[in-house]
Order: sequence, then structure tokens, then C-alpha cells
Amino acid sequence: MDDFNTIRLKKKTIGKFKKYSKKISPSYSENLDFMIAFFEDNDLSPYDVLNENMTSVSNRINKRIDAVIAIFRNVEETQLKPTKKMLDSLFDGMKEKKPLLKEKKVLIEPALINDNEELSYYRKAYYKNNQKLTKLKYKVDSLLNSTKLVKNTFGSNYYSLKLSIQEFNSIKNELKKVDI
Repeated sequence: MDDFNTIRLKKKTIGKFKKYSKKISPSYSENLDFMIAFFEDNDLSPYDVLNENMTSVSNRINKRIDAVIAIFRNVEETQLKPTKKMLDSLFDGMKEKKPLLKEKKVLIEPALINDNEELSYYRKAYYKNNQKLTKLKYKVDSLLNSTKLVKNTFGSNYYSLKLSIQEFNSIKNELKKVDI
């Protein structure tokens, strides 16, 4: 155990120290040790003005930032701009290539004489597409009717299609023929 010793202090200073110690640590000795360690670790003196030290730290940081900015500017001048100039000179010499093959777009319009023929032409096209659509609806309906719900105990449920391979291939070929 450490031995205790006394120090003579003014009553006003002792009162301030006791109030401050109650906030920081349970014992006066421990509080005083913390204070001394703080001053030693930060290389401070009780007579130093803290703002001056913060100003000097701020000045050092600003000098470092200025040095980094100077390095970036130097890299830009010595490396980036010459590389960009070389690439620009390479691409300036190139001519724009035209595509070798062009797709010819020819629209074939039926030669119609009057409004009645035009109306009958579009009516026939409408009925033809309507028939294709009903065939497609019938095929999809038959496919949906040949499905069965399979309930899994561990996984998610799914639908199974009850078709033979020949039936599936025939439906597939028929759907390829239908163009809408």
C-alpha cells in the first residue's frame, strides 16, 4: 500500500479540487494521477494556452493538404494531360467508317383501286388474324386442361403437364406455325 503524504494548498483551491474530483474519479490521488498523465502524454504545461496548440495542429494539417493538392496537380500536368493529347491525336487521324452492308427497307403496299377494295383487304386480314387467335386460344386451353397440381410436403407446389413427348412436339410445331 502506498504511503500518504500531505501538501499545503489554499482552501479555495482545495474546494475547487474536491468538486472537480467528485465528477472524475472516486479518490483524490487517482484524479491527480490522471491530470498529471494527461499533461505528460500531450506534452502540455498548465501555463500553455490550448488554442495555440490547436492552431499549430490546424496549420500542420493545412500544409499537408496543400502538399497533397500539389501532388495531384503535378500528376495531372505530367501524366494525364500528355496521355489525353496522345489519345486525341490517334483518334483525330481516323476516319469514320461507313457500314459495309446496309439494310434495304422496302414496304410493299397493296395496289388498291378504291375504298371498297381497301376495306375488303383489311377485313380479310382481320378475319384471318382472328382465326389464328382462336386456334391459339384453343391450344392454350387444351394445354391448361392437361395440367395437374402436385402438392409437395417440403417444397413449393407446382403444376405437372400430362402430355406424351409426341403430343408436346406436335403442339410445339403447331404453335411455331401460328404467326400473329
